[in-house]
Amino acid sequence: VDWAIQIARGMNYLHNKAPISLIHRDLKSSNVLLKEPIENDDLQFKTLKITDFGLAREVYKTTRMSAAGTYAWMAPEVIKTSIFSKASDVWSYGVLLWELLTGETPYKGIDALAIAYGVAVNKLTLPIPSTCPEQWRVLMEECWRSDPHLRPGFEDILLSLDAIVHSAFTQTPHESFHTMQDGWRIEIEEVLNGLRMKEKELRCREEELTKAQLEQK
Repeated sequence: VDWAIQIARGMNYLHNKAPISLIHRDLKSSNVLLKEPIENDDLQFKTLKITDFGLAREVYKTTRMSAAGTYAWMAPEVIKTSIFSKASDVWSYGVLLWELLTGETPYKGIDALAIAYGVAVNKLTLPIPSTCPEQWRVLMEECWRSDPHLRPGFEDILLSLDAIVHSAFTQTPHESFHTMQDGWRIEIEEVLNGLRMKEKELRCREEELTKAQLEQK
């Protein structure tokens, strides 16, 4: 939860408090770094830094831009129209929340173009574990609302995270949480396996259609 808060504070600064309001446009886990060195696998009390502002743009200049991020973190409207906004950063943040909760890679093993199509037509979102803490689930779902105007801003996200901090979830012992994560990984893998099977079936059908068309020629 501390990491989620740190990232949200950083994004709130970019969107609402920086001298020039910025949209990051490529918010993902690989662009969030630890300031301090890791010793003995201890990840507690670390400072996070949001990095890679090569794609960032001033808000007032933001219209259509090249879709430069990674599909698994991209909002549907970015994939469809290449239009970035504060709300598209919020969608990406929701994916980061999912990563922090599950410890998994988003859409692992699924073809990038299949992810892009599924997200763009609002048919694909990351599987939320059935026993996920309710407040965390609600926050992710709010970040992934298909209408960008209905997604929360980072000031509201910080309020939601403050409520999570004071919930029973944060009192869960580390060992119990890791046991929960193991169960979530199994559940997520089952869902992703189903998606991979569907993707394989579609590819086979496409190959059959292509072959039939070539034979007709």
